[in-house]
Amino acid sequence: MLTPIPILIPELPSTDELIPYLRRIDSTRTYSNYGPLWREFRDSLAAYVSGNSHQNEVWVTLTNSGTTALELALRARLGPKARYCLLPAYTFIATAHAVVNAGLEPFFADVDERSLAITPQIAVNALRHMPQPPAALVVVSPFGSPPDVTAWEKFEADYGIPVIFDAAAAVTSIDHVGHQPLSVSLHATKVLGIGEGGAILTADRALRDKTTAMTNFGFSGSARISEIRGGNYRISEYACAVGLAMLRIIERRIERLKRVSRAYLERLANLDVRTQDGCGTQWLTMTFNVVLPDYRLEQTLAQFDRKQIPWRRWWGLGCQKHPAFANCPGTDLPVTVSLAPRVIGIPFFDAITHEQIESVCAALEASS
Repeated sequence: MLTPIPILIPELPSTDELIPYLRRIDSTRTYSNYGPLWREFRDSLAAYVSGNSHQNEVWVTLTNSGTTALELALRARLGPKARYCLLPAYTFIATAHAVVNAGLEPFFADVDERSLAITPQIAVNALRHMPQPPAALVVVSPFGSPPDVTAWEKFEADYGIPVIFDAAAAVTSIDHVGHQPLSVSLHATKVLGIGEGGAILTADRALRDKTTAMTNFGFSGSARISEIRGGNYRISEYACAVGLAMLRIIERRIERLKRVSRAYLERLANLDVRTQDGCGTQWLTMTFNVVLPDYRLEQTLAQFDRKQIPWRRWWGLGCQKHPAFANCPGTDLPVTVSLAPRVIGIPFFDAITHEQIESVCAALEASS
């Protein structure tokens, strides 16, 4: 009987790697509410992103999930008469939930066939179909690809629509941080994971201070006065301990994921499937996808099932297919409808063996 290959195996710091940080928590007896590990992790994450993007200043707000990071970033940039939020239909459903949690109604737009992302031109076309200008636009970075921040800064300057980035899986690949907030996830399934958590990245210190206050009921400074509306979106000292330990080993983890990516890319090079541009060479993901041609989608998935090779549509068929969001307005979605079924996640994790990669690629080859 064949031994099934896992689709994904997260890896967080080991117990031994965590112990020094846990002892620090024991010594301070501070467990939440902006403790010393929280400050150190916040500043260390900012330094890490700053080093990757070659910028002097990156400011970070830590949150308890990537979804709440996006929600707070949206709330922080909205005007008083907000209604619609423009976003791509092809995204993980958390994006749509963050939009409605911020008090907005999603308006779905299509995506580009090649990049899997919304583009400024697609957004401009979508504006013509909206009953009123959107209060905000969420730009999603598909599966960890870095967003084109410069292009979207120009879009915001041209159209006056606040842009917020859902860069959930892109914290290790972001190459520029501007004043528009980038919301990232630190979930265990991300390259830089801490279990559960998120962050808002920005070059705007005032925005950092505002969203940080929002994570603690709108308190700012030492006075326990709620100056803006917020909630309890804080992250604990224990989560920050994992984050600090993770930053110490992240380069080692990245090198292992690069090796796995290269092995897949070399094996897939002669097959009639494609991967996202730059995936595995310019940026990394933990949800490695192949885009299958329509004419052999069914036989490929049947071959995977016969060989007990797991596969996923990580983002499903688009937000518009979920009952909770099926009645939301939007443009026509021909690319999303055609593309979403064909973006197939294959087994990918840092300990995958050469034999397991060969089994996955042989199944792809057999169905061609």
